[in-house]
Amino acid sequence: MASTGFLTLVNRVLRRVNEVEMAQADFTAARGINALAKDAVNASIQRINQAEFTWPFNVSTGSQVLTVGVEFYDWPANYLIADWKSFAISRDDALSEVGRPLTFIDRDLWLKRRKQEDDYASTDGVSTPEWVFAKHGEGFGVSPSPDQAYTVTYDYWTIPTDLSAFDDTSDIPSTWDEVIVQGALYHIYMWRDNSEQAQLADKQFQNQLKNMRSLLINKVDRVYGSIIARSTGRGNYAVSMDGYTW
Repeated sequence: MASTGFLTLVNRVLRRVNEVEMAQADFTAARGINALAKDAVNASIQRINQAEFTWPFNVSTGSQVLTVGVEFYDWPANYLIADWKSFAISRDDALSEVGRPLTFIDRDLWLKRRKQEDDYASTDGVSTPEWVFAKHGEGFGVSPSPDQAYTVTYDYWTIPTDLSAFDDTSDIPSTWDEVIVQGALYHIYMWRDNSEQAQLADKQFQNQLKNMRSLLINKVDRVYGSIIARSTGRGNYAVSMDGYTW
């Protein structure tokens, strides 16, 4: 879904407070109320992004070509949070790899069960990775140590950057422009020492933010179980949960 340009958002804020709209030519060197309106729009977008870390419009796809014998890799520069369930090895006919998901494991489990074998493999690697875990610090690890240059893809949430040029757009769809405007009005009214209008704008902002959260994030309307009952052949059942049999 398309997003609205920076200049358009700023002019909407200026109209709400009965100020003259800006022309494209004046945008970069804006001063006074115009410069404040630019700052207010960015501040509002920051508040929206800080209100939730997992807005769907902030999701991006990462790709990492593995190095033979290397288990650890860094996150992209704009990384915020990883979707650990999304990690997978891509299909690659040249490597005779059909593609497969990677299973997330705790780093402590890798240290206890896999680290020694991965380290012993040195620069040769072991085999096709099956697991992914959080690197100590900023990044992720795979195990077994890769024996070929497989490509790993994954989804992650990004850290948005401030708008700068007149035609810059945020990742927030235009459907939610009014939320940005109300958040910006709060800062404008605070600058004007109009606390009553600032409180009204902030109340509108919070209410609309709640609607965003409800429509875009809080959509769980059913619960799925991962328990599979299997017959043991003796009238009893073994229960398998997340790969473990009990």
